[in-house]
Amino acid sequence: IIFIIFLILNTAPFISIGIPVFNGEKYLKIAIESVLQQNFLDFEIIISDNASTDDTELICKKYQNQDKRIRYIKQEKNIGAYSNFYFVLTQASGKYFMWAAADDFWETDFILKNLKVLSSNSNIVCSISKLDTYTFTDDLIQKEKIKTVQYPSFAKNFINIRRQKMIKVTFPVYGKFEKKIRKFLMNPGSNSRFYGLYRTSQIKECFIKKPFIAVENAIFLNLLRLGDLHEIDEVLYHRFESGWSTYGIINMAKNIHGTFLGVLFPYYPFNSWCLQNIGLKNIIRNFDIFTRLNIGGFIFLGIDLILKIKNKFYHTNN
Repeated sequence: IIFIIFLILNTAPFISIGIPVFNGEKYLKIAIESVLQQNFLDFEIIISDNASTDDTELICKKYQNQDKRIRYIKQEKNIGAYSNFYFVLTQASGKYFMWAAADDFWETDFILKNLKVLSSNSNIVCSISKLDTYTFTDDLIQKEKIKTVQYPSFAKNFINIRRQKMIKVTFPVYGKFEKKIRKFLMNPGSNSRFYGLYRTSQIKECFIKKPFIAVENAIFLNLLRLGDLHEIDEVLYHRFESGWSTYGIINMAKNIHGTFLGVLFPYYPFNSWCLQNIGLKNIIRNFDIFTRLNIGGFIFLGIDLILKIKNKFYHTNN
């Protein structure tokens, strides 16, 4: 009887899944279907529509009418991608939480297997499986007007291979905090770990409200103070290859920082955050990593600028 009363009173879902989306009609259905087909059923789906102008609202309302676990919220105006990610987190009521990108999909046991990891080890703060990538053809990307940097043909294969390697980085990080800082920052990849499973209270505590380039790295440095990062040695997650991280560093810095200096020195806010939050000693200890990061930022800034000039010249003459 006591157990039945507990179930009646305990109406909160065990897991909250946040799907922030903007104009996601091209791929949103497969993401929602993939979550609904999970073999762990006690979850809520929180969809925050960032003032989409396509058929995203129709798609979401259709699924909401079919499944009471789905809660659809449409923002009155576009609040920015990062704020939309934060919004779904603030709405979460479950003990565990994960973000589900609107252009990704998962194997049916992704949630269950990661939940088993977290529930059996209190020192793990984020668990994710290995992943692979998928993308559209170049023609379809152009036809559907998906924002991504168009690299010259001679460099495209090299860049695509490098991009795939970065996206697939989810290796585990264990040990003392100082050692974890170095192991994580040596190769954070494209921060696919961001889409792992967390305890809701911990990710809310570690989330950083104001965005900057590499803010995900900072969030994970916060998490590493609390525990370790785990990787399930099995591909259970499929991530869209041509997402936000392929917009180019200039576009990302303009969107996030909004100032000329913020574009010119894209990693300065991250450096400043690290100085305040992990301390000068850890920065000096990892000076080679911070040097490489900032030099890399200038290199990608230069490449991005050359491509922008090239594309502008091409469109002007055609």
